[in-house]
Amino acid sequence: MIVLALETASYQEASAALFDTGAGSFQKTFPMGRDLSSQLMPEIEKMTAGRVPDLIAVDRGPGSFTGIRTGLAAAQGLALGWGAKLAGIPRCDFYPRAGEIGDELLLLDARAGGGFYFEYRRQDGKEAGFCKTEDLPQRFPGPLCYYGECDETTFPGKRFVPASPAIDAQSLALLALKKLERGEAMPTEALYLHLRAALPKKKI
Repeated sequence: MIVLALETASYQEASAALFDTGAGSFQKTFPMGRDLSSQLMPEIEKMTAGRVPDLIAVDRGPGSFTGIRTGLAAAQGLALGWGAKLAGIPRCDFYPRAGEIGDELLLLDARAGGGFYFEYRRQDGKEAGFCKTEDLPQRFPGPLCYYGECDETTFPGKRFVPASPAIDAQSLALLALKKLERGEAMPTEALYLHLRAALPKKKI
């Protein structure tokens, strides 16, 4: 199987990878910026070199607003043109959890005076939303919390756990393949960090 993966939601750098289960993989990184879309498509053309991917995986956020839009637009257009399956992967899937039982919380720095949260609840599944920094102690009083792309000073009293593995296009391709094997749904709805996009609360 051939997988094309696009990771453009990061604030640091974007990447694209072509993963061939029979011939290895190749990855190219790009600096994040306004010209990302103009760099991305020519590189994908070089990578594929006439080969048609069976699956296109894309990071659907939350993260860089422009980056998410660029990656999703490219992935959707290519999937339509090639007739490939499209898989959306949320960044929260790359953060380790203490276990599958119990209530847990992942916070990502929204860079807007608050955090975008993924709340895993034992009783009624997962939920995503935005919470202002000053409301965090009351909204999430428990000590168990993971957060990424920031440090311990961003959300005092919570503990920092980095993404594992590092989030790039190759790790995105491998995770998409695992989800495909397990028959998991991989929706491509964008998850933005901005307050207006994060509200109202929504199931993920």
